Amino acid sequence: MNVYAESNFVLEHALQQEGSDSCGEIIRLASAGKITLVVPAFSLAEPYQAISGKEKARLRLVEDLRGHLRELARSKPHREILTTFKEFADVLIGSAQLERDGLRETVSELLASVEIMPLDATVLRSGVDMEARFRLSGQDAIVLASVLQHLEATQPNESCFLNRNSKDFDEPEILTKLEEMHCKFFSNFTKAHAYVVSRLGKSAG
Repeated sequence: MNVYAESNFVLEHALQQEGSDSCGEIIRLASAGKITLVVPAFSLAEPYQAISGKEKARLRLVEDLRGHLRELARSKPHREILTTFKEFADVLIGSAQLERDGLRETVSELLASVEIMPLDATVLRSGVDMEARFRLSGQDAIVLASVLQHLEATQPNESCFLNRNSKDFDEPEILTKLEEMHCKFFSNFTKAHAYVVSRLGKSAG
């Protein structure tokens, strides 16, 4: 079975968000050779930009709040506020390092166990067409183009596409195209993991 994942899957596992345990189990199934986990090269690079953007936003927030709180601290009733703020700022700044470390570990783990779909001219051209056709973001269009190209090339009997962005991908024409290629769409990583395990159990039986 092919399991296609993208940037949100990478970030979910790296940041230890609510679906991270299921993502980890899917990665372990791939490492054990029970499934083929396929990730677009684009989706291994995009999370770095996402985390960098979050870090910059947090630093801007810290600097903005620091100026306001210094002004407040000039008043006696608020003089203790800077101590509390320092703890808050330390958490925000420290979280960025934790997220970078988590992303590096996740990408290293994935590189050892996944098949990477290259980002080439064919994918980019197809992505441009899909961006206009389905009104997808440029990033989502490239991911969809990568998945469809791999499905066409490998023609697996069974596969699933994991993407938490259900709003944009819950498009009848997209879902029909995936279904025609024996690929189920999941926007929930926990449900996707349960499906994969159930299918592996049936094939083993």
